[in-house]
Amino acid sequence: MKSSRLFTVYCSLITALFLAHSLFYFFALGTDAVDDAFISFRYAQNAILGHGLFFNPGERVEGFTNFLWTAAMIPFEGVQVDVGRASMLLGALFGLGVIWLVLRFAKLVDAPKSVGILAALLLAADGSFVLWSVSGLETVMFAFFIFAGAVSYIRENRPDQGTDGNEGNISSRLSLVSLSSVFPFSGIFFALAAMTRPEGMFVFAITVAHQSTWRVLAERRLFTFRDLSRIFAFSMIFVPYWLGRWWYYKSFLPNSFHAKVSAAGPAAQIERGWNHLSQFVGVHLGWLVVIPPIAVVLSDIKQFARYVFRFRKNDSPSIPRSFWTTYLAAIIIPYAAYIVYVGGDWSVGRFFVPLLAPFYLLFSTALVDMWKWLVGTRVSNWGKQVQYVGISVSILLVGLLITVSSWNGEYGIYIRGFDAGRATLARETMGKWLKSNVAPGTLIAVDAAGQVPYFSGLPTIDMFGINDLHIGRLQVATLGQGTPGHEKFDLVYVITRQPEYVVIFGTLLDSVKEYERGPVNWTTDAELQRFLTLYQRKK
Repeated sequence: MKSSRLFTVYCSLITALFLAHSLFYFFALGTDAVDDAFISFRYAQNAILGHGLFFNPGERVEGFTNFLWTAAMIPFEGVQVDVGRASMLLGALFGLGVIWLVLRFAKLVDAPKSVGILAALLLAADGSFVLWSVSGLETVMFAFFIFAGAVSYIRENRPDQGTDGNEGNISSRLSLVSLSSVFPFSGIFFALAAMTRPEGMFVFAITVAHQSTWRVLAERRLFTFRDLSRIFAFSMIFVPYWLGRWWYYKSFLPNSFHAKVSAAGPAAQIERGWNHLSQFVGVHLGWLVVIPPIAVVLSDIKQFARYVFRFRKNDSPSIPRSFWTTYLAAIIIPYAAYIVYVGGDWSVGRFFVPLLAPFYLLFSTALVDMWKWLVGTRVSNWGKQVQYVGISVSILLVGLLITVSSWNGEYGIYIRGFDAGRATLARETMGKWLKSNVAPGTLIAVDAAGQVPYFSGLPTIDMFGINDLHIGRLQVATLGQGTPGHEKFDLVYVITRQPEYVVIFGTLLDSVKEYERGPVNWTTDAELQRFLTLYQRKK
C-alpha cells in the first residue's frame, strides 16, 4: 500500500512538472500555435466552408503531411472555437498520454517501477517533448500512436498472452486471455500513426521486421496467426485511406514532401541532416548520453544469443528484456537515420519527439541497472540513505535536462533566437488587418503560409511552395544547403500571378519594380512593423 501511494505521488509530481513546463512554452509561443500549424487549420477552415480539403478553393494540392490531425481540426472549426489554443490543449493531453504509457510500461515488461518513473520524469523535463506538445502541430499525437502501437506490440508478445498458437479452441482462448491479447491492437495504432504522418508506415515496417526476426531466431518459425492479423488490421484501416487520398490529390506523396526533400538524397541534404542530429544530441547532454542505452541493448543481445544457441524455451510469463530493448533500439536507429537522410528540420527537435519515449526507457533501464550494481557492490551499507541519494541524482539529472534541452535548446535557439512570440503576434495582426481591410477574393502572397492566410481568409500564393504545385515541384540544384522547407522559390512566377499584396519577413521586394511598400498602417506596433513587411502592387 505504501508503495502504491508513493507511486501516485511520483505520478502527480511528474504531471505537475509537465503542466508547468507546458505553460511556460504556451506563453513563450505568444499564447497561440506555431505558424505551420495554421496550414492544417486553413485546410480545415476551407473544408467547413464547403471548398474541400484545399489550401485555396479549387487548387487540388496536398500541402500537409498530417491528415488525421488536420481532420481532427475540422470539428473545432465547425463549432468556431479558438482552434489554435484548442490544438495546443489537445497536444498537451496527448503528451500526458505518452507519459502515462511510459509509467505503465515498466509494469508491462516486469521492470522496476523506477524505470518508468525516471523515463516519465525525463520526458516531462525535455524541452523538445514539451514544446512540441503545445505547438498546435500533430507531433505528439503521432508520438502517442507510435508508442501506443509499440506498447501493444510488446504486450501481444507476452508468453502468457497465447502467442505460441497452442491455446486450444476459440472459447478457451477467450476465457483465458483478455480481448487485448486476442486482437492485435498494435496494427490499429500503427495505422492511425501512418494516417497522422507517413513515417508511421516506416515504424510499422520496422515492427513487422522485428517480429519476423524474433520468430525465426527464438522460435524457429517466420510468423503466427496473430502476426498476420496485425498486418491485416493495419491494412484494413490504412489502405482505404491511402487510396482515398491518392484519388483526391492525384499524387503518390504530399506536395509538402516535394517542397522540402529530394528523394535522391543529395550530399548537402544528408550533411544538413547530420548537423541537425548533432545539434539535437548536443542540447540533450551530448553524445555521451547514448552510451548507457547502447550498453543495455548490446548486453541484452549477448544474453539473447546465449538463449538462442542453447535452444532454450522461454517458460517465464514475462517478456524477455532483450525482446523489448532490441525493438525500441530498432525504432530509434533507423528513424534517426531517416531524419538525417531527409535533411532534418528547421526546428531543434520536432522530428525527434517520437523517439524520446523509447530512448528514455532504454536510458532509464541503463541507469537503474548501474544503480542496482552500485548499491549491491559498493554502497550496500548505506541503508535507507540510498533512496535519498537516488532521488537527489534524479533531481540533478532533471535540472540538467531542463537547462540544456529547454532553456538553452528549444527556448534559446528557437523561441528566443527566432522571437517566436513576436512572430505569432505579427502574423495574426497582419492576417486580421487584411481580413478587415481587403476585399474578399483578393490574391495575396506570403512566405510563412500559416497564420496570415488563415486569419485573412484570402486566396494565397505560398512562396516557398508547400501549398503550391509549381514551386513545390521545382528542381533545385542546391537543395540541402539552405533551411528545410525554405529553399524553393520562384519570384518571377509569383510576380506573374500578380498578387495584390505580398507579406514577407525582410525587404526582398524593395528592388522589385512591380511592388512598393504598402502605404498603410496595419499596426501601430513598431516592433511588429519591423518584423513583417507589407508590399502592394503598383497601379
